[in-house]
Amino acid sequence: MNTFVDLLKAEHAAAMKAKASAFAKAEAKKQRAFMASQKRQANAQRVENSALRNEDFYYTDSSKYAKQYYGETYYETTRHDNDWG
Repeated sequence: MNTFVDLLKAEHAAAMKAKASAFAKAEAKKQRAFMASQKRQANAQRVENSALRNEDFYYTDSSKYAKQYYGETYYETTRHDNDWG
């Protein structure tokens, strides 16, 4: 048979195998890094003095935030909101 074609096919197959191997190694490295970060997140401790647990943190409660920072203006602006009758 044609040995040149067979040699080319063998070289191509070897190159594809090497490329696939390099890709698999890179993906395995990414996966290990991801799993390490997941493990760190799982072990993270929540602290009670976190800003999200602090009573002074009103950004999640719009009415408390508006009352604290805008006071009378907030009241005068919204006092007739529910009077539609």
